[in-house]
Amino acid sequence: MAVYKRTYKAYAGQLTPSWSRFTVLARYGFSTLFSSRIFTAYTVLCFTPFLVGLGFIYFVHSSTAQLAFGQHLSSIPLINGRWFFGFLVSEAWMGLILTAWAAPGMISKDFANNAVQLYLSRPLSRVEYLVGKVTVLAVLLSFVTWIPMLVLFFLQAELEGHGWLGENWWMAGSIVLAGLMWIALISLLSMALAVWVKWRIAASALMLAFFFVLPGFGEAFSAILRTPWGSLLNFNAVILMIWAQLFRIPLSQRHFTRFGELPSWSPWLSVFAVCAISLWLLHRRLKAREVERG
Repeated sequence: MAVYKRTYKAYAGQLTPSWSRFTVLARYGFSTLFSSRIFTAYTVLCFTPFLVGLGFIYFVHSSTAQLAFGQHLSSIPLINGRWFFGFLVSEAWMGLILTAWAAPGMISKDFANNAVQLYLSRPLSRVEYLVGKVTVLAVLLSFVTWIPMLVLFFLQAELEGHGWLGENWWMAGSIVLAGLMWIALISLLSMALAVWVKWRIAASALMLAFFFVLPGFGEAFSAILRTPWGSLLNFNAVILMIWAQLFRIPLSQRHFTRFGELPSWSPWLSVFAVCAISLWLLHRRLKAREVERG
């Protein structure tokens, strides 16, 4: 049939709802990440603390297991806020490596190859583009941080009984808030670094340097001026200070700064400042056009 005899019509099929279009980016982001066997293996490895926690809670409530290992209940650590604090620390740092691996690859290639303009030329806003990318990280990190912690919390409440849940119900809110704060911080930070560097390896290195190199400058600042305020550049200590507040760890057991205690609001302000700067950097780079200057 000749081409001029064909009749062309607009697409009349079902359209994707506008509110869920960001999930398309998330779906392809998951498929790309888990196409790597190494990434899949490391993601499975991130569940190791959860399995250890399950075994520990079972051991605490099983007299048979205690007799088998020759342990007495009085010598076993209590499952309280400090125990969940330690569990969150172990999972969070494994999640940091997961984010440093996953985040730059999801977004840096789009900027390096000028694919962002193609995305935004579709019925997809800048916010939806960013939400689609962040959703991948948020889901991954949720399943290795606060979701397994909630499972352990309710398992402990069920096995302990005797009003344990009523006395420690606040801990469930602390688990969720601590996990979401951590996810928001490293997700926005990793995305902001990736869009400005445009090179995956460099973005991952900067992400790790933020948590392992910048603290050295903060501690040096504190040591020179003999002030605790330099610890606000040490985001390892900042995160630990916030989590210690949420899990109600006594001040006598906190050893995150060497030159005195900071006001309780200061670590929160530091985290909010990083998130705000990251959003501003993303706003500056996420554009539907690219201007080339010769």
